[in-house]
Amino acid sequence: MPRNGEGDKLLVNADKNPNTNGAVFTGIVDCHAEMGRNLGKIADGIKSGAIKTLIVFGEDVTKHGISAELLGKLETLVVSDILPNKTTAAAHYLLPGCAHAEKRGSFTNVKGRVQRFVKAVEPKGDARAEWEFLHELVYNVTGQNGFVNIEGLFNQMAAEVPAFNGVTWASLGDTGVTVQI
Repeated sequence: MPRNGEGDKLLVNADKNPNTNGAVFTGIVDCHAEMGRNLGKIADGIKSGAIKTLIVFGEDVTKHGISAELLGKLETLVVSDILPNKTTAAAHYLLPGCAHAEKRGSFTNVKGRVQRFVKAVEPKGDARAEWEFLHELVYNVTGQNGFVNIEGLFNQMAAEVPAFNGVTWASLGDTGVTVQI
């Protein structure tokens, strides 16, 4: 989703998403201007019945053009989030997600700096990071086990995404590395 606000052109960027460049590099979006552009297509697909199942991670899509009524037309809605909202209320399956401070991962900032972030606190109860839910889904549907830790997952992603040009989890170190934007 696009999240824009005030920027000062020095320290504060108008793009409030912490990983827009990562989304562009991995092909989730084609360019910064296209964040959220597929939501209308998803809504149309639900309306027409072409989309019967939707998986939503950490987003209340009812605030972005997919109404709760439209979500009710889905055969299956799987949602992972940390707080209740209209999307979680419509879910057939609700997966307890982790807050950013409860998981590990990486992000690529506006200057192309790829950095790790580390878990500050343990998640409560059964809460898990999104990649863990996706890993289990892929394994249960395809039988492919893939990587079972964030280091292996990052290394595979970085090997397949040209922008990361040989970066590995280990090479990020404590301060990260800069990639070409």
